[in-house]
Amino acid sequence: MALDVVRLTARDFPDAMDLMNMVFSMGGRPHHFQSLLPKLYQPEDSKMHAHFAIRRDGRLRAIIGHYPMTLSIGGQPFKASGIGAVSTHPEDRKRGLMRQLMLAVLAEMETEQIALSVLGGQRQRYGYYGYEKAGTLLRFNVSKTNLRHARPDLAGSRYRFSRLDPAEADPQLVARLQAWQQAQPIHVARPQGSFMTILSSWYAQIWLARDPDGQPAGYLVCNETGTGVSELIPAHETLYLPLAAAWVSQLAAGSADFNVPPWSTAAIADLGQIAEHEQFHPAYSLRINDFERLLPALLQVKAGLQPIPDGVFRIGLDLEDKKTVYALAYEAGQATCRPVDESADLVLDRLTATRLLFGPLPPALILPQQLTTKPALAQLLANWLPLPFYWPQPDEV
Repeated sequence: MALDVVRLTARDFPDAMDLMNMVFSMGGRPHHFQSLLPKLYQPEDSKMHAHFAIRRDGRLRAIIGHYPMTLSIGGQPFKASGIGAVSTHPEDRKRGLMRQLMLAVLAEMETEQIALSVLGGQRQRYGYYGYEKAGTLLRFNVSKTNLRHARPDLAGSRYRFSRLDPAEADPQLVARLQAWQQAQPIHVARPQGSFMTILSSWYAQIWLARDPDGQPAGYLVCNETGTGVSELIPAHETLYLPLAAAWVSQLAAGSADFNVPPWSTAAIADLGQIAEHEQFHPAYSLRINDFERLLPALLQVKAGLQPIPDGVFRIGLDLEDKKTVYALAYEAGQATCRPVDESADLVLDRLTATRLLFGPLPPALILPQQLTTKPALAQLLANWLPLPFYWPQPDEV
């Protein structure tokens, strides 16, 4: 018999942290979620209400966190959520508790009209609930040797970095950092009051870059060694490579990896000329709930990054309990998407549709057999897809 699913409150904080820390620490690496992700885990009703849980005999046995966020795409706000803290007490595994919690979360998403949800975790485990690894994360490795040979003009310390303490950062400076982040065509909304706490998630360090005149020129988020840069936001896109080069130059290590979103085209072009290695990765695991609104918003952003041809793609979606054909169109500079009573160019299940639309692989490598017989459609999708989706590490849960 299924047990009741409850929402937690502030008084559940100690027991919830004990369960989560114990379960995740059993994987081989000690966890302390209170310090790892203080943006999510605080003894407050508003924070703990994000957690669905099951008790047995009064004791917490399983937890899932369903964390609300707002995603801005081309200036349009979308409700989003991150799924985390997935924990089942080892004595209660294989009893269906996690499935019960996941179904409760999916029902909440429908009620709250959550456009998309993201999570990390084993691909097939969450594929059962409609999540698929997708989006595009580009990673460039830049070394001191790369700079010395390819860009000696940048191999130096023209830009200086100073570490920022989240608890002591000047509010006016934080507002400037936030304005740079909000200037990105796609970004997760980060409230100013918690902006620095979000940047410091996963024990990250925050560094401010200043130009030769001492003026703020951008900020950088990295791991404790500085060799993994999860977010570099310059005051202007032309400053990305100079700031990256300055960072590598002042490191004790010989190189650093930079995570770059697919819409940072200038940074990608500059790094691509000198980087030792470049890699494409899925951005995160995604569950798309509102294809009708998300697809045209992302296609419109794509059109702002590069010229794309006019056209219409009729995509048939077989989404568990219903089948719908949507006409995704780009005409006269405007992207639209609407349900239509027409035959589909392609009929896809949720996971395949997510891979096709969001990448990181191009359409011809997702559906080689189907697109070979539809050359006109293949050409259109090669120009449109993948859509420019990315999820920054500071916003991961």
